[in-house]
Amino acid sequence: MTPEFQMMLRDPDLQSESGPGGTLIFQDGGQYCVIGPEFVSMEESDCYAFGATRVEALANYAAKDAENDRR
Repeated sequence: MTPEFQMMLRDPDLQSESGPGGTLIFQDGGQYCVIGPEFVSMEESDCYAFGATRVEALANYAAKDAENDRR
């Protein structure tokens, strides 16, 4: 778990919930965002995904995670 992830996890202004596999789920604008525990930033990390719904964001994250595992 990165310091950046921990900071977001403890941010009282971020309305978030815990997701599967230690992820964090929150709304960002009009979309849901899922980030993994290794998240640093959008530029430096590949462990995040967006979706129009919570379920879609989780599915996108799972697909991205599976793709990263194949590399």
